[in-house]
Amino acid sequence: MISQYFKLSKTVLVFKVLMFFLLITKTPFASTVSENEKVKTDCKIKLEQARLWIRATDFNAPEEEKSKVKVAVVDANKACTAAIKLAPGDGELLVNSAYALFAAEKKKEAVKLIEKASKTGYPPAMVMVARYLGRGEYMEKDAEGAWLLLLKILKTEHVSAQIQAALEFLPGGVGPENIKRTKATLLSLIEKGNSEAMIAYAMKVLKVQEAKPGSKESKEGMKLLEQAARELKNPKALIFLSLLYNQGNIVPRNAQKAIEYAQLAIDRNVPRAYGTMGQVYQNQGDNEKAVAWFEKGAAIDDGFSQGMLGFMYSGGFGVKQDIEKAITWWKKARWNGDRMAASYLQVHRDKKKAQKAWEDSQKEKPNKQSK
Repeated sequence: MISQYFKLSKTVLVFKVLMFFLLITKTPFASTVSENEKVKTDCKIKLEQARLWIRATDFNAPEEEKSKVKVAVVDANKACTAAIKLAPGDGELLVNSAYALFAAEKKKEAVKLIEKASKTGYPPAMVMVARYLGRGEYMEKDAEGAWLLLLKILKTEHVSAQIQAALEFLPGGVGPENIKRTKATLLSLIEKGNSEAMIAYAMKVLKVQEAKPGSKESKEGMKLLEQAARELKNPKALIFLSLLYNQGNIVPRNAQKAIEYAQLAIDRNVPRAYGTMGQVYQNQGDNEKAVAWFEKGAAIDDGFSQGMLGFMYSGGFGVKQDIEKAITWWKKARWNGDRMAASYLQVHRDKKKAQKAWEDSQKEKPNKQSK
């Protein structure tokens, strides 16, 4: 009886000590994890902003725009450097930090981080290193090393990296040409219901964009895309099918299907889908409806929709022509990564510059004549 009492007391004591220890350590540990995630997210957000801005920065862009982009790149590098100090072995973070360094044109440092991420076993970094080795880019060319690394990636559970590695065995890839290996890998993933593999097979293996209408490749590719879109609601497949049915190059033009797929993408909260819907109505000649959809996309900061809205205002398509509004929307689109909007802005600047030069030349004529 007494021995049982002491055993019970001992158990209670151990339990209390354990609970006390957990109470002491729980808060700091949780806060550390939270801090790590916060810093990692900060790196990712600032990097994405910098990359968007770089994408739409023309060589002839104004200096104030270039300066703004440079500041964003510096901020991204600071955020990612701070994150690496907290999680030096995080593969995804190492790759993001490398992208930030590439943006700052520090290629050697960037490649070192990618190599480090690859050595930790992070599959996306391994794909990048395999490409560098296969092309002799940033590293000494090593075709065999690239091949062995690709085979290693195919054995991982990282699906997107598996797909990228498999595609490198197609003609033009860094792996030894082996279409059977590519097909086997992608088909295995397709059997498991992977929508990204369906899109990759349709686009890269069957080359549906280049296929003749009604051909075996065209039919099989469309079937895969429709499966990815309808059954799995893949955003890329939904947008792509809407565009295909809107253009009518691979399949007969079908406005109703184009609208249907765009709407399915909108239902999936895909911002780009609003611009796609606008394109469908624009193609039908209903510019007012097109503008209405571009406005919806522009309101949620979709760069493509903003750029298209600027285009509609510039030409007075579906709205009263208003160059100032066009410029306003192009500027917003430009900072949301839309290259076309950046091109429109540059054309506008060039026209203004040419107009000013002509006006200045006209002012000088009377002075020359008086002499």
